[in-house]
Amino acid sequence: MSDYSKLFDKELIFLNLDASNRNELFKKVYEKLAEKGLVKESYLDALTKREDEFPTGVVTQSLPIALPHANPENVNRPFIAVVQTKDDIRVQQMGTNEDEDTKNFFFLGIVKETQDLQVKLLQRFMQLMNDEKFVLDFKEIKKPDDMYDYLINNF
Repeated sequence: MSDYSKLFDKELIFLNLDASNRNELFKKVYEKLAEKGLVKESYLDALTKREDEFPTGVVTQSLPIALPHANPENVNRPFIAVVQTKDDIRVQQMGTNEDEDTKNFFFLGIVKETQDLQVKLLQRFMQLMNDEKFVLDFKEIKKPDDMYDYLINNF
């Protein structure tokens, strides 16, 4: 188990989530995070605004992902929420703002005390998403409990 494993929670893994676009996805995830007290009321607006200004879509060798997050002042406790949508959602790529379609989202809850974690997490995601075996295994997982176990043991 890595230091990152404590950021995962079985109750923050949402597989096959039904959302027709980015805004609907963000709202559904915000509601689940707010219910658990992980984010402030300001989170949804902050998440949307930050994603508009600094998109977080990442095209990797094996799997397109997005790493949406809001600034730390909108987050109560650190987390990683793992979301796979039923259908592709259009997002923009980090750095280029080109369109990208993905079903794989990792919502990063970063707090001020762990702000340096953001860069390390991004590097780890890039490493894993370019690891063919990790991606093949990841794509096959259909149950939240299995996803949780896989991530805490391999992230």
